[in-house]
Amino acid sequence: MAARAQIERVLKRLEQVHPAKCFPSVDETQAGIGAVLRLLAEADGTVTAGRISDVLQVSTARVAALLKKMAAKGLIIRTRSSRDARVTVVELTISGRNTVNAMREEMYRQMGRVIDVVGEERLMEFIDTAEEIQRIVKPPEFKL
Repeated sequence: MAARAQIERVLKRLEQVHPAKCFPSVDETQAGIGAVLRLLAEADGTVTAGRISDVLQVSTARVAALLKKMAAKGLIIRTRSSRDARVTVVELTISGRNTVNAMREEMYRQMGRVIDVVGEERLMEFIDTAEEIQRIVKPPEFKL
């Protein structure tokens, strides 16, 4: 069993590389908008708000708030389904598609920098280690 001092050292280091520190410009809303944009781009057509909620595993109220913000920014068009007026259908605008393409290019630029500095081999070892940790770590046994 790992010693308490080892555990504390590892937890301190993990705190230093928390995703919020690696990506300070990405708040929860931006992350949500990015996820919806990617989902719509991959669908290559229309998607229902309910499907977005299911895929992202967030409430329909949260999806409705995101879609409202995205429509205000001109990224998407929301319409009612012709078959069922209760269903909202969502599709990307040209601006939304351009935004997805810009996000993809930025992701490639950033990952290229990481590979150049860290090296592909070390990065792949890190990913392998992260996957192993993911298999080991279980949700807390206590309930709040």
